Amino acid sequence: MRKIKPEIIGAEEDGGVRKTVNGNAPKVIASREIKVFYCEFSAYALPEEETRLSGKTYRLSAKIEGDGVDAEYRSHDRYGGRRDRSFTADTSFMQRLDSIVKEYDLALHNGLSVTVYGLPGMYGAELSVDYASGERIYARDNESCFIPIGAMEALEDLFSTN
Repeated sequence: MRKIKPEIIGAEEDGGVRKTVNGNAPKVIASREIKVFYCEFSAYALPEEETRLSGKTYRLSAKIEGDGVDAEYRSHDRYGGRRDRSFTADTSFMQRLDSIVKEYDLALHNGLSVTVYGLPGMYGAELSVDYASGERIYARDNESCFIPIGAMEALEDLFSTN
């Protein structure tokens, strides 16, 4: 297995950047059966004209538990406004999640890890998807959001309306 060597741009201090890309991370996931899903993304920097999600961060998670799904939806804005809710859904929820992951080719970002030191919070995105087959998607960038606006809106719609 090929080792992943981090590319360090600047020192590991405020403003320094650490970037790694796992060239072995698959960019296509065959499985359609998600067991665990976690996604955090920031729409702080997106103009209101581009998306209704503008000015907020979102944390969405779902996990198969028994014959159902335990899920959480969390959002907050710059001014302290919050919306937090936990809910239970049937397993078709995970099928709809997988459809969004596949429709927007989120596996293309698999293996990306970017850390900009000194940022006060998440301004980018983190995505973790574990499949029953053992396949996995993981990508993180705390400065820039790699998730397309359409995918963010579809995910937010799914989690906020269940």
